[in-house]
Amino acid sequence: MKLRTLNCSNCEAPLRQEGDKLVCAYCGGTFDIPTDATDSEYEKIINAEDYIRLSLAKSILGLEKKYATQQQINQAKRDEQLRQKRARTVRAVIKGCVSIMFAMLILFGMIFLVLKFGGNSKKNNSSETTEITWNPGYRITPSDLRADKDFAALIDGGMIEDERSGYDSYGAVIFSSEDIWNISKDPEILVRYLITEEESNALYVVYKITFETSDGRVKEMYDCQAYEDLKINDDGKIEYYRKEGKITDDYDFRFHANPELEPLMEQYINCNFNDSNKYIFEF
Repeated sequence: MKLRTLNCSNCEAPLRQEGDKLVCAYCGGTFDIPTDATDSEYEKIINAEDYIRLSLAKSILGLEKKYATQQQINQAKRDEQLRQKRARTVRAVIKGCVSIMFAMLILFGMIFLVLKFGGNSKKNNSSETTEITWNPGYRITPSDLRADKDFAALIDGGMIEDERSGYDSYGAVIFSSEDIWNISKDPEILVRYLITEEESNALYVVYKITFETSDGRVKEMYDCQAYEDLKINDDGKIEYYRKEGKITDDYDFRFHANPELEPLMEQYINCNFNDSNKYIFEF
């Protein structure tokens, strides 16, 4: 576009634009604004400041819109990345929990199988020998005791008969220094505990023994018999090394019984509960 300097044709003073006319500041003459038919941008020269301001405003607005759009895009990307990160974290936590649960199930399953079948596998390995061999470390359960019908009969009634026969061998009469005490009724089983360890099993039976004089006086005492070294032989039968009576410090050898129940229980039964290597079954 062309640049022009416009002066008054009367006095050559500079002209200024007022509305759609040019006015001479010196002589006051007015003139039409000349136009150039070949210059289509001439009007923009006259209003250059407004044009530039409008162009800048449009550019700034465009940049602001573009910046806002880019901000939205970036925020959307950040939100998506955060969502994906959280999803990965949740999946990792779930996967970890499932893995731990699966590992625990496998561990418990292995422990169960070892406890249930470990003794049987040892027994099968020992079947090559002709003599009966023990299975050290095999933990017996009450179900194992009842699986042997002969031993189950001993548990269900034979133990009382066995205990009574011990006193009957003395004529069922106890002679003290002053009185004669009779056993008037069968011993009463108070508790039975199967206590197992890695290399031994024992069945403890606690009885209440009632002694009575001819004039009606009654004395209640207690006896504990232990069937020790319980094992299952190759025929599936329960065997034990010996039956042994358990005594406390105040055991009365005249009556072959303990006068108090609590010391007897504490010395032979209760002391086992705090041993993590022992399994205790009451039945």
